[in-house]
Amino acid sequence: MEIQSGKQEIDGITLDSWAVLAWLQGEKAGIFVKNLIAWCNGSASAAKEITPLLGQINKPPRIYLNLINLGEIFYIIGRKQGEREAKELINRLSLSTLEFVPVDYDLVIRAARLKIKYPIAYADAFAVATAVVTESALLTGDPELQDIADVKIIWLG
Repeated sequence: MEIQSGKQEIDGITLDSWAVLAWLQGEKAGIFVKNLIAWCNGSASAAKEITPLLGQINKPPRIYLNLINLGEIFYIIGRKQGEREAKELINRLSLSTLEFVPVDYDLVIRAARLKIKYPIAYADAFAVATAVVTESALLTGDPELQDIADVKIIWLG
């Protein structure tokens, strides 16, 4: 994992679909996401695992997930495991400390501008736009987002 661009102080983290799916599907890169969410839910042991990786940080960051990315997670899990499992996962996410970011006119235009600027998927543009609006770092391992210069990136690799 590495933090790209900008200062290392992190107050907020936006999760993209790639990061959430890595966690939900038990991938190695998802361990960081699991620990991050556990820390934000009050786990002291997770804090010990994750704080050395985030630089100068004294408290759990706010964690954001855009509703477009939530929908993407739902359909990917739904295709692989069925709609019932997807609903259960979404319910679990809604009980966590994640802050769901709604889609409004401003966010749509920001995402569209990012889509013009970079060859990225439209849902990925919403994740980047959410990080910009919330002034947070983007947590991802999606190679498509590696060269985005508009936000700090915490790279799961």
